[in-house]
Amino acid sequence: MKAIRILITLLFFVFIYSVDAQEWKVTWEKQLGNQQMNYFTDVIEDQNGGYTVLGSLNQNQQSLYDFWLVRFNESGDTIWSKTFGTNSNDFPEKLLQDADGGYLMLGSSGEAENTVPYLVKTDKDGIELWDKKIEGKGYVTKDFAPMSGGYLLVGSKGENPGSEKLWMACLNSNGEIDWERNPAEKYTGCCQSVKKLPNGGYAIAGQVTTDGKTDCDIWVMRTNENLETLWESRQRTAGLKVWPECICCSTDSCLMIVGWQGTCMNDINSENPVFDYDLVLLKADQKGKVLFTRNFDREGSEGGNAVAIRPDGNIVVAGVKATSFLGKVGPWLMLLDNKGTLISENLIKFHFKNDQAIKVINSKDGGILVIGPGYLTEPDS
Repeated sequence: MKAIRILITLLFFVFIYSVDAQEWKVTWEKQLGNQQMNYFTDVIEDQNGGYTVLGSLNQNQQSLYDFWLVRFNESGDTIWSKTFGTNSNDFPEKLLQDADGGYLMLGSSGEAENTVPYLVKTDKDGIELWDKKIEGKGYVTKDFAPMSGGYLLVGSKGENPGSEKLWMACLNSNGEIDWERNPAEKYTGCCQSVKKLPNGGYAIAGQVTTDGKTDCDIWVMRTNENLETLWESRQRTAGLKVWPECICCSTDSCLMIVGWQGTCMNDINSENPVFDYDLVLLKADQKGKVLFTRNFDREGSEGGNAVAIRPDGNIVVAGVKATSFLGKVGPWLMLLDNKGTLISENLIKFHFKNDQAIKVINSKDGGILVIGPGYLTEPDS
C-alpha cells in the first residue's frame, strides 16, 4: 500500500499513509481548527483534484455549530474553507459530489432531541445553491447515495422512541422527497449505510431488533438499480448488541460490512446493561450468504467505523481502540487480507476527545486517506 494522508485539526485529523505488510508510513498530516469542539465526519477524493472534507465548526463556546466544508490540494494545503448553517446547531454526517463537481452535505439541524434532517447543496466552488430541512416528527438520516436525477437517502422514521422503522427515500435534485418507504416492516431499527454498486444497484446495511429487546443485529439488503429488493438478510447474534457503520463492495463483488459488537457484562435486558465492545467485520456474497465474520477483541473496547477495499483485494478498516489498562487509546487502522486475516495494524497517537478514525478512502496515487477523530452526538454543555 502506498501513501497515507491524514487531515487533522486540534480536534480532528486527516492522514495520508503509505502502507505495506510491516510498516504504516505517513506521507503528510494536517491539523486544522481552533480550541473549540471541531471534528470531521466525511471525506472524498475530489474530481476537481485533491480532497474535500466535511466537518463541524464551532467558532466559540457561545456560537452555534455549523457545517464546515474544506477543500485541500494533493499535498494537504487548504484551497478554500466554507461554513453553512441555520440559526440552530447543525451537525454534519455525509458528503457527496455530483457529476457537475458540486457538493451535497447531509446532517441534522436543531436543539437537543428536536432535530430534523438537513441538507446543503453547493456548486464546485462551495457557493451555496440551496438548503433543505426534512420537516416532520421522527426522521433520522444516516447516509445517502447518488441516483439518476437525485439521491437515495436512508435512516429511520418513528414518532415514538424505540419504535423506529427502517426508512429510505428518494430525493430529487432540489432536495425534495419524491417517495419514501419502509424496506422491512417486520423490524424495528435504522438503516446505517448505503452504497451504490458497480452494477447500478444498491447495498444497504442497518441495525435491527425485536420490539422491547436491547440486543440488536446487522441487517443487509441488496437491490437492483430500480431499488427492487433482490434479497435481505438478518445476521442474528442473540444476546449481543451489534450494528454496522459502513458497507462497501469488494473486488470480487461481495459486500464488506464493518461495525461494533457489544458483549453484555450483565443482563442485556436490565435497566442499565454494561457492554464491552469489539470491532466486527462481516463478508457476504452476492446472494447474502455470510462468507465469514471476524471479531477483533483487544484488552479494552474497540469499534469499526469505515472500510476501504484495496485494488489488490486487501481490506483497510478504520475505527477506534481503547485499551485502557495499557493506555493505548486512539484512532485504529488494520490491514487485512481478503479472508479477513490480520496483516498489520497501526494505532494513531492522538489525544483529543472522542479520538477515532472515522473514515478511510483509497487515493488515486495508491495510498489511503484517513480522517478523524470522529463526531459527537451533541456539543459539550
